[in-house]
Amino acid sequence: MSDITTLTDFLDKTGAHLRVFDMGRRVSLVSANTFSRFEQCELPYPQPYMYRARLGLLFWYPQAPEQHFIWFLQFPLDEQGFIIQASRDEFLKRLLETIGQNAKDLSEQENEHAQNIMKDNPIAFTPDQERLAIFNAKAKLALGQPASRFHDQAEEYFTGQREFDDWEDVGLQGIADFTVRLEKQNNADDVTKHIAQFPDIPFGALCRCLENEVINHKLASAICDRANTLTTDPEADCLTLAAAIRGVSHSQAKGLRDNLVEAVLNSVHSEDIEILTVIAARAWETLENPALLKIYLEKLATCSAGEQAFINIVRDLIFVPGLRTLIIAQFRDPERSEALSNAIGVLMGEPS
Repeated sequence: MSDITTLTDFLDKTGAHLRVFDMGRRVSLVSANTFSRFEQCELPYPQPYMYRARLGLLFWYPQAPEQHFIWFLQFPLDEQGFIIQASRDEFLKRLLETIGQNAKDLSEQENEHAQNIMKDNPIAFTPDQERLAIFNAKAKLALGQPASRFHDQAEEYFTGQREFDDWEDVGLQGIADFTVRLEKQNNADDVTKHIAQFPDIPFGALCRCLENEVINHKLASAICDRANTLTTDPEADCLTLAAAIRGVSHSQAKGLRDNLVEAVLNSVHSEDIEILTVIAARAWETLENPALLKIYLEKLATCSAGEQAFINIVRDLIFVPGLRTLIIAQFRDPERSEALSNAIGVLMGEPS
């Protein structure tokens, strides 16, 4: 195995079947080609989050298809979004030392032994419970396995088979399983029909799972209709409005998503840090529109969360391919406000 230089090399040579999931801005499949090219520094990571590529690697071997290995790894990125190879190389070194240069495939070893590779590993991480639930749901679907036992409760509730106040036993894993299989099981129309009637808590939980799915135009429109009523209400719950943005962030209906973000940025809730954070972290593609990016940066510069919020969010966005150039252009705009100029000055003066 002396010719192994990437994780892709290792998994290919051991005969593993691999699925790679982004675990950062949203939980979504990363193609094998994209992951391989990223490892070889041929392209920047397409969805960096907090200066890292956060990935879930699910792999198994044909001779033991029932045994699955899961590694959650976060690779640091350079300023252009490319992998810092030293971190990957150190992981590979540890991996090869653990299994031995001439060791048998991981498939022939105990799962516990293989998982020891992750203990005290500087690039290993544990996703939050929401991300884990979505990953579990997507992994089961990718492997052709049935959904968890919690799926049916969520399906009954969100398709209108229960009273709308009867939601307290509907768990996060069930909602994740339900949303991952939404189109496959033809449930989108029923959810669309009832979206305005769900209480805020289950509506928010649903949207936080839907952010990982490419929902159709009708469902996105229903979510936006509910959200638009909140933009004009000064007493509206900003967490519910933020959840709605998350729910449509990966929708097919990009125009609806962009219109909702624009409406929120022009509303009384435009400087709420929860909403501003969600736009950057989940609906960042909206900011590829220079006009919306301009409004967004102005609101971020004047929000009550202060200078550190501006610094953290802008630094994160600058790593996203396609946004760096647009953000720099806004920084150079002579018509920018004094507040934005001051925030930029603080950002430039902070050590990276």
